[in-house]
Amino acid sequence: MFGEAHRSIEKSAIKMLRTVKPMISDLNTYLNKAVPDTRLTIKKYLDAKFEYLSYCLKVKEMDDEEYGYSLLQEPLYRVETGNYEYRLILRCRQEARTRFAQMRSDVLVKLELLDNKHVQDIVFQLQRLVSAMAKYHTDCHSVLKGAQVFPIEVDLTKNMLTNTTLGQYSEIPVEEEGEDEDSVSTKDPAESAAEFSEGVQQPEHSNAGEIDLIATEDLFD
Repeated sequence: MFGEAHRSIEKSAIKMLRTVKPMISDLNTYLNKAVPDTRLTIKKYLDAKFEYLSYCLKVKEMDDEEYGYSLLQEPLYRVETGNYEYRLILRCRQEARTRFAQMRSDVLVKLELLDNKHVQDIVFQLQRLVSAMAKYHTDCHSVLKGAQVFPIEVDLTKNMLTNTTLGQYSEIPVEEEGEDEDSVSTKDPAESAAEFSEGVQQPEHSNAGEIDLIATEDLFD
């Protein structure tokens, strides 16, 4: 039953991934194509604007030059030879103005489309993601709720969890320990002290007898 539950969870996860994969593709298209294309259009618009303003500045300089020469009542070679350069700059300014207006309209359109895609499409994709995740978790909850794998019943022996210092399982004789404790507790403290003193003094007497025997042998020698 537990294995079937895991297989069902895997199937639900695969369904969720199939739902999320197109969403990731759409977001990659938005990030890798729409945004860079808009940036490129803005860059071209700025170049066209700079060109148009440059021609406007050049025309202004030429007009100021003509005005200054007219105030001084001096002839200007450019004007006397037909003012060809001035007329060429005016024509270039008109063409630059046309390109600038066209690029400006393109930029406004692409910015509006990008903003609409950001406001509408991103929200839609996030809603898809949240709904897919919610469905996945709901399916997993229903599967695990129907599996009923917890609590897990395990048949353990009485001394299974008793561990020694060597990391091996061993039995602890509970009854023998109780008997030893009873035997120790029933002894009289005076008798225990007498037995301890006899055990300590006995080796001293045996050592003293051996020393006396060695000394008498040395005297007879």
